[in-house]
Amino acid sequence: MPARLTHARRGRYTPRVQPKRITSVVYAVFVIVAAAFVISSTLQIARAVLAEPAPGAVNGASVTVAPGCADGVRTLALAVDRGVAAAATATDRADGERRYRAARGAEWDEPRRSELLQPCAGATGPGGGATGTDAVAAVSRLDRAAEGAIRRQTDELGPVRRAVDSFIR
Repeated sequence: MPARLTHARRGRYTPRVQPKRITSVVYAVFVIVAAAFVISSTLQIARAVLAEPAPGAVNGASVTVAPGCADGVRTLALAVDRGVAAAATATDRADGERRYRAARGAEWDEPRRSELLQPCAGATGPGGGATGTDAVAAVSRLDRAAEGAIRRQTDELGPVRRAVDSFIR
């Protein structure tokens, strides 16, 4: 005996399907587990970002090195700053790199650089960490980043600067 369509008067041509109770329970459990995961992750991230540093934690501002090491690193960093300032008005990459290296000067020549960083060789941190080595690595990264910035700056600003200079001269 065929199923009678009793819903024809309401514009429905298929019988209404009643939701299964188990499906509703599964969806409810899934939503609860997903919400718990999102809330837990949010709380963990907020605690990590907003929490005070643990006692004894080392951050960039509290690292100490031997005075000789600090003086050498400071001298090299100042030379990098001087080089960046000298290369600021370069109109092409080669000129910018040449100006940077010339202004950075004698401090970054290998014998002088080794002499400035020699006190960092044996310097260790309060917990036995290699802060002297870290200081040398940091100033070397600064030098590489400055050279990269000069390359990008001259590549992007060089043509515009040359156009401006053509009106001035």
